[in-house]
Amino acid sequence: MLKNRMEIRWLRPILWGLVLVAFMAPTAFAGGPEVTYDKATDRLSVGTDRVSLKGLLARISLLSGVEFLVDPEVEKPVSITLKDRSLEKGLKKIMQTLNLRYAMIYEKKTGLDQSAEPLLISMKIVPEGKENNPNLNLAPVVDVNGEAVIRSKSRRPRRGGQTSSAKSGYAEKRWQARLDRMPEEKRKQIEEEIMQRQEKQAARMEKVENRRAGHKKKVAGHRARRQAAEERLRASNPELYELRQQQREGIRQQVMEDRAQE
Repeated sequence: MLKNRMEIRWLRPILWGLVLVAFMAPTAFAGGPEVTYDKATDRLSVGTDRVSLKGLLARISLLSGVEFLVDPEVEKPVSITLKDRSLEKGLKKIMQTLNLRYAMIYEKKTGLDQSAEPLLISMKIVPEGKENNPNLNLAPVVDVNGEAVIRSKSRRPRRGGQTSSAKSGYAEKRWQARLDRMPEEKRKQIEEEIMQRQEKQAARMEKVENRRAGHKKKVAGHRARRQAAEERLRASNPELYELRQQQREGIRQQVMEDRAQE
């Protein structure tokens, strides 16, 4: 039986989080969901006109870090406007508008202020009348492996071997909480895949930097040789040197005039 609120506590410490990047599941209805989420304040704004519910939830999931497990029968077009709501209240409003039944799963980390609000990390959604069904077949709107890959890209190495750094927010905390509550084997598999992708990306970036450095060196060598040849020409034949300089200036002026006429 689904309950409306469940609080789950875990003892493992929070690992450093992965930063969200934008991703949206395909929608089945006209238009697309307009979703704004502030990961620092955990507030949500939504504007939709007959969009896919699963598409909307997928967008919210990858912005906020909340995992949505849904019954296949919940799919329906959604038309709703929410402005600057807390994430929890906004999700409840969507469920009430569509007359769906849901259970919210929370996690309250040890070591935090016990008066702090529990962290919403997952939500189960079923149609009305199925809340007591013991044989629910719930599926995530975003595959966890695909989500891990998408999130790991935000940690891809940049020039000089640096990685992007972002302030910790609710989305990162939720993603980490979801990793923590996975079976150890599954969590290690995801973390290893992320590490492998980061290593491959670092290797590709190093190759790009090496090619860029090689090209820069080649251009600099070509420029140095050309300048040296011009200096030799100016010393041996000043008249020819001046003639070539005038020709180059004439070509440059003609190019500028042609561009001005376009």
